[in-house]
Amino acid sequence: MGIVDTALMLCRYVASPRRTGAVCPSSRFLARKMTASIGREAKDCGAVVELGAGTGAITSELVKAGYATESNLYCVEFDSSLCALLEQKFPSAKILNGSAENIRKLVGEDSKNIATIVSGLPLVSLPKECVNNIVAEVENTLPKGGRFIQFTYNLTRSPESLGFKSMRHIGASFVVLNIPPARIDIFEKI
Repeated sequence: MGIVDTALMLCRYVASPRRTGAVCPSSRFLARKMTASIGREAKDCGAVVELGAGTGAITSELVKAGYATESNLYCVEFDSSLCALLEQKFPSAKILNGSAENIRKLVGEDSKNIATIVSGLPLVSLPKECVNNIVAEVENTLPKGGRFIQFTYNLTRSPESLGFKSMRHIGASFVVLNIPPARIDIFEKI
């Protein structure tokens, strides 16, 4: 991601810090680790949904890893102007403008094929009711064995604080080469 994407994220953050959650795009190191956390090759993965795609830092790594082949990558972004940017950058991905509270509605018929949800949403700063709705939607969307991968800048927050009922925390990793440093939590549907 370049200077333009960083400036765009900074402007979005200044305008709405709670909704944006970051002053600059995720680093390629964070994006690569998020993609590697999927744990399956693209051909074996089913549909992947990215929540909070922003300027496309994680999307770029998902595309490079092959997850956008045969249009099985769905990027959910609330900001319509960022959706337009994502559509230009990633024509092979399906860009969906809307709230992560409505994954199945946004993805439509293909939602039954979703195996992994990768999230760059600022869950720590979103309103609690919104987070509860997103958590419930993730649990209702993923099949048994499906993965939810979330990063956070709050390195002391317990993964269990998200309030999942049918997901178990299966791992975490840290990425210090990011501004700010981040922790990636991996959950699996039980």
